[in-house]
Amino acid sequence: MYLTGGQFKGHKIEVPKNTKPTLSKVRESIFNILQQFEFENNTFLDMFAGSAIMGLEAISRGYKVYELEINPKTISIIKKNYEKIKQKPNIILTDSLKYKSETRFDIIYLDPPWNMDYNPIIQKAQSLLSKDGIIIIEFDKQKEINIPKIIADNNLNLEIIKSKKYGRCLISILKQI
Repeated sequence: MYLTGGQFKGHKIEVPKNTKPTLSKVRESIFNILQQFEFENNTFLDMFAGSAIMGLEAISRGYKVYELEINPKTISIIKKNYEKIKQKPNIILTDSLKYKSETRFDIIYLDPPWNMDYNPIIQKAQSLLSKDGIIIIEFDKQKEINIPKIIADNNLNLEIIKSKKYGRCLISILKQI
């Protein structure tokens, strides 16, 4: 797997066996969409780092990246990938739903294991979001995830600004309102 853009474009990334990295066409599309927004701090939180491909793509494009990962073995591979591009990861070994931070993030990327309940995940992400921030959610389009219902049921100050299908994968982009 290779980085698709930015200053580290073309660098090869090792993918841990227990992860499902975001496809290159999906990554390119997401970062093309993000170009239309201006953020105060350019902070990017990947709440379920896995292969860390999204965080590495974000760092390659100039974002300040934070990674959360629950698996220590996966973290060691992530660190090696950051070493390949001569960067230090800002990675925390934690359960993403228990993560606490004073920092508010401009972009939060959610690609949890697809069998997880997205309701508490979206709520947690919104609690960490900056006032003009964006949440990007990747999920299996075959799984019934009713994002408008999650937003309404939990009185979240979010609106869906874009949804797009890529094969089996669906991406929804939510903006803080």
